Formats: sequence, structure tokens, C-alpha cells
Amino acid sequence: MPQQVKINLDFYKGADLYSDGEVESEILSIVQQYHDYSKILAETTSWPIYYHLSPLRRNLLEWYFFRQDASLLEIGAGCGALTGLFCDKVASVTAVELSKKRAEILATRYYNRSNLNIIVGNFYDISFERKFDYVTLIGVLEYCGKYIDTHNPHIDFLKRVKSLLTPNGTLIIAIEN
Repeated sequence: MPQQVKINLDFYKGADLYSDGEVESEILSIVQQYHDYSKILAETTSWPIYYHLSPLRRNLLEWYFFRQDASLLEIGAGCGALTGLFCDKVASVTAVELSKKRAEILATRYYNRSNLNIIVGNFYDISFERKFDYVTLIGVLEYCGKYIDTHNPHIDFLKRVKSLLTPNGTLIIAIEN
């Protein structure tokens, strides 16, 4: 399958700062070979494969009413469990991911999405040229202290996120349990 989604590496510093390890190569291989993961998910005993590829994670925000003409910034897109949902619901999605390998999974998984842009790097280091109607932090806020070197990393992170929202923008946060 030809990859149409481009990966912006301008902010990538050459090391994947967050990873589930070698299983991510297996996930990349799966998304390169298959569009339907149901058989693989039914047979796998690998939690990371199930976690990253299961359509059940879409339930988190499937119900939410997003404006169709909106822009969305997905911080910490991972392997794209929610990225496809966002691409279905809004006009423009910018996915930020610390890991180049995960960005490759995203780009391969959603190769045909014309409304998806992927940026690899630490969110705190990235320059954005626009503001967004929605910003999502799904399983991200609890980890941001590891990647921001300030006295109050969580507060500084949220201030930066707020600065990227349009005046009537919405911040959506979910913490994994």
C-alpha cells in the first residue's frame, strides 16, 4: 500500500522516547499486511497488540459530538487507537507522537487519510502554526512530567496546551487506569 500520509520529523531528536519495545515492530508488520485486525486480535495473547489495535478503544469518544469542520490536535497518538476515529469526525487531525516507530505505524495504518498530519517529537518542543478546536490528551497527562524539564511540568504542559486552543476550543483528557 502506498503511504500518502507524511511524517514531519523536523522536531525528532533521533531517539524514540516512549516505546513498548520490540512488539512495536510486530505491530508495524501487522498494519503493513492487514486492514482488518479481528482475526489477529482473536488469536493474540499480546497485551500491547490488543491494546494498540483493538477497535474497542474507539468507545472512549465514539459518542462525543465533534464539529465536522473542526481541527484536532492529538497529543500522544500512540499507534493510532483513536486517530482513525478523529479523522472520521473532524476536518483536520494533527497527531503528535514521541516515537518515530509509532508514527510509522500511524502513517501506515491511516495511509489513505488526507486529513491527517503526523509530527514526531516532544510536544513541548514543537512549533505550531495554528490553534485547534480540540486538543486531546488520552493517556498522556500522567506521563508529561517525564518529558518536560520545568519546575511544574504538569501545569506548564497544560498552559502550553491551552495556548493552542481556539477561543472556544475544547480540551479532552482521559487518564488510563
